[in-house]
Amino acid sequence: MNTLLFAVIAAVIVVMLMMAGLGIKMLMKKSHEFKRPCTNADPKTGRCANCTCKKKK
Repeated sequence: MNTLLFAVIAAVIVVMLMMAGLGIKMLMKKSHEFKRPCTNADPKTGRCANCTCKKKK
């Protein structure tokens, strides 16, 4: 029972460290930008339609 508990705790700690490392990598990588893509698609063609989320002047 003791060995199983130790293995589960060790696995949880390893997964937490991997997730933290991935999060830090995403924050520190400067070559990428977080963009909000337009999700409007034309149902007939499947292509991206004009984005309607921009404010009109």
